[in-house]
Order: sequence, then C-alpha cells, then structure tokens
Amino acid sequence: MTMNEKVVLITGGSKGIGKAAALKFHELGYRIAICSKTKTELDEVADKTNALAVFCDVRCPDHVKKMVDAVVAAYGRIDVLVNCAGILGPQGHLEDNDISAWKDCIDVNLIGTVNCVKEVFPIMKKQGFGRIVTFAGGGVGGDKIEPGFSAYATSKFAVAGFTEAMSKELQFYDITINAVSPGAIDTDMARQRWVKGDSPDKIVELITYLAVAPKKINGKVLSAKWDDYKNADYTKQNLFMLRRVAQ
Repeated sequence: MTMNEKVVLITGGSKGIGKAAALKFHELGYRIAICSKTKTELDEVADKTNALAVFCDVRCPDHVKKMVDAVVAAYGRIDVLVNCAGILGPQGHLEDNDISAWKDCIDVNLIGTVNCVKEVFPIMKKQGFGRIVTFAGGGVGGDKIEPGFSAYATSKFAVAGFTEAMSKELQFYDITINAVSPGAIDTDMARQRWVKGDSPDKIVELITYLAVAPKKINGKVLSAKWDDYKNADYTKQNLFMLRRVAQ
C-alpha cells in the first residue's frame, strides 16, 4: 500500500493538535478525514488539507457511526484513527464544580474516544491493519496532578486504562492502540489554564510515528516530550505502561 492510499481520521481536527496533525498527515501524503463541532474552523482545515470534513459530536454514537460510514464511503478504508477531540471541563474545587459539566468532560474525553474506537475497530479488523492513537492528557503518567482539574484528570486516566484494556483485544490483529501525553501545547485548552504551551511539533511527530509503528508498540502511554520512544526496548514488560505495580 502506498502512503497516498492510507486514510487517517482525526477527531477534533479543526484546531489545536488535531489541526496540526491533519496538516502533517497531509504533508506526508495521507488522505484526510476530520471531524469537529465547529463548522467554520473545520472548513478552513479541510481547504488546506483536501480533507473530508464531517460535523460530529463524539459523545453521540449515532453521530460517530454516520461519520465513520461517510469516511468509508469516500475512501474505502480507515488506517489510522487519532482521537484528538477533548475538553478541559470545569476548573476549581470539586465542591464548587457543576456536576453536569464534570460529567460532560467524561462524556467527551472518555466516551467520545470509546465511541470512535468501537466504530473503527471492525473496519480495521476486516482490512487487516489499523493504528489508533488516544490522548492521555497532562498529568497522566507524570509525578503530580495539578489541583482543580478533577474531571479532566479522571477522564484522561480512564482513557489510559481503556487504551491498555483495548490493546489486549487488538493484539491478535495487526491493530495497535496507544495513548499519547502531549504535555502543555500552545492550544486554546492550555490558554484556559493560563499555561504557555510548546509548539505541537513533538506531539505530531509522535502521532505520525505511531501511525506506522510496529505491532509490538501497543497499549503504551507515551510522552512526546520525555520518552525516547524511537530507541526503546519494547520487550521490557512494564515499559511506558501507566500501571507500574508488578502482578
């Protein structure tokens, strides 16, 4: 298969890391599909990448099914799924949080990821190849959790657990799923935290690496900033795993 026959679907592809990833995959010769709930920004990225742009709320299984069906109808396959869609959720002490906003953060970050993986998995299984990238956000796998972001942190730890669990289901096929931890990137989400983020170059490099990485790299939580993922010995059982307790 040539590179220009490969198809990448990027959720949250209208801005931030998703937009940067779409631009890079386009540069690499992939056929691009992006989704978002923001039409103006979605159309802008689609124009730059010749992408199929689909309105989609990843919280809704029906939306996700229609999106995946549209991508397959247009391109015939999906080789790479990048789950960039995410929100920061309510900030501040839990006792002051709106519980509906707290739940919405779980719905977007975790359930949205689950919905997309569930729909794409049978397609990748049938075609005999697939690479899935999920997002374990800031703090996951690090040595501290910042106070005031309990919904976000919980959703992202859950995504890391989901990624590890799904890697066991996918290990019998040439399909991998890995979580990436980007660190603070210069995006709208970082600005909501009053954080000056880095360029998205490193996280995009990691995402595109995982799009073609060998089957042995599966179920990992990888840092774009701190992990030497290209030269690692992946035969080490607990390398780049969220859970470090021996069983």
